[in-house]
Amino acid sequence: MPNKFDKLADEAQAITDDQFRERFSSLTSLSEVEIGKILKATAISRENLAALLVEIKNATEYNDKMTQSIVNIQGGVLALVAITKKLLL
Repeated sequence: MPNKFDKLADEAQAITDDQFRERFSSLTSLSEVEIGKILKATAISRENLAALLVEIKNATEYNDKMTQSIVNIQGGVLALVAITKKLLL
């Protein structure tokens, strides 16, 4: 199911620069002026900037899942240590 970032990436070519900056700004903490400056300074296309946003979002989601998995494993290890202590002592 496409999310709002994927949708922006799909529509980036069809919308105007102003519409793109407005939509991108609504999805990030960047202002429309800042987005315009990034586009101009880097010469990155709207499509590529939107695709980059999707990649960053996906990487962030993956990192969040990995962090949660590590937290869950650490909790399990602590429980295992506590049970082992009870059995051995």
